[in-house]
Amino acid sequence: METSLILEKSHSVFLKPLGECCNRLPAGSRVQVVRKKGEWLRITWRNGKKKGWIHLDPSQQK
Repeated sequence: METSLILEKSHSVFLKPLGECCNRLPAGSRVQVVRKKGEWLRITWRNGKKKGWIHLDPSQQK
């Protein structure tokens, strides 16, 4: 998939869907979308050094 996305609002980053929260990304962060699983997106940021899952509301998905 590997598409670039700029977050419109801040998001919690999880280790796995419905798992433990490991980070927070502020609005305006640029992330790479690696995989999509329902409403969850597997992302990387900081040139692939950091990885995790974020939850997007269906109204925000394009």
